[in-house]
Amino acid sequence: MSNEPLVYLNGEILEQVDARISPFNRGFMWGDGVYEVTPCFNGEPYRLEDHMERLFRSLRYIRIDPGLDRTKMTSETLRLVAANADRLASGVQYRLGHWVTRGGSPFAGAAEAEGPATVFMFLDLVDTAATARKHETGVRLSVTTTRRNPPECIETRAKITSKMNQLLAELDAGSRDSLSLMLDTDGNVAENSVANFFIVREGVVWTAPERNILEGVTRKVVFELCARLSIPLEERLFTMYDVAQADEMFITSSGICAMPVCAVDDFIPHHPVPGPITTQLIDAFTADTGFDFRDHA
Repeated sequence: MSNEPLVYLNGEILEQVDARISPFNRGFMWGDGVYEVTPCFNGEPYRLEDHMERLFRSLRYIRIDPGLDRTKMTSETLRLVAANADRLASGVQYRLGHWVTRGGSPFAGAAEAEGPATVFMFLDLVDTAATARKHETGVRLSVTTTRRNPPECIETRAKITSKMNQLLAELDAGSRDSLSLMLDTDGNVAENSVANFFIVREGVVWTAPERNILEGVTRKVVFELCARLSIPLEERLFTMYDVAQADEMFITSSGICAMPVCAVDDFIPHHPVPGPITTQLIDAFTADTGFDFRDHA
């Protein structure tokens, strides 16, 4: 028996090698789909309901019927996790992926005529040691020439599989040995290609408003944790001028919780990494998830 986690494809739980999707699927041909990635700490999905809610918001936006309602999608997800109980390593983190495409097989079929949808779920082991090291040192970001798509073109809050905008930003920053920081078309700070971006100025956490960014689940958790810890937080437009004055900087996503940023190009935060508020948030995430990245360094 393989030790690789089992996958879910259109109602069946399969070995990875037995999962088959047509190359004419619209997800492959046109990037016609949506996705979600939920972290699993110690075998338990974290904030699964929040991720399911966002998945179905994205599905409604691009008009895909997955053939499952939200309750059934959640139960099928938990069925896959349970089926993998003897295959998942203990004390580590996994990514739980949901990919839903419009399906279909004709090369040039009209989108509204396609279906049924393809629903694929999987579990992927995370390199927690690498994440732990970055929690200690911070990550470096670089502002890219690729701007974040404005909502007038494609809604930034939807988690869609057509990610060329973010991929170009990632490649641009990667050529400078950095992660990306994208601006919007007006020059305001937006987000990293896979994570939301925050700064701290004079004890207040700042983050961009939802108009310019993905509606991050971990970002939502930061709002809750700041309220719990009595840390002021503001959603506001800000520019690289404000980044240059930042006391702390960090990014958030499901796989990293809160990750300190040690520099954005030549701008270095005033506080050593990780700063005091970032550390408070990392501690709060540890208490909330029951998983401490720092134990894996």
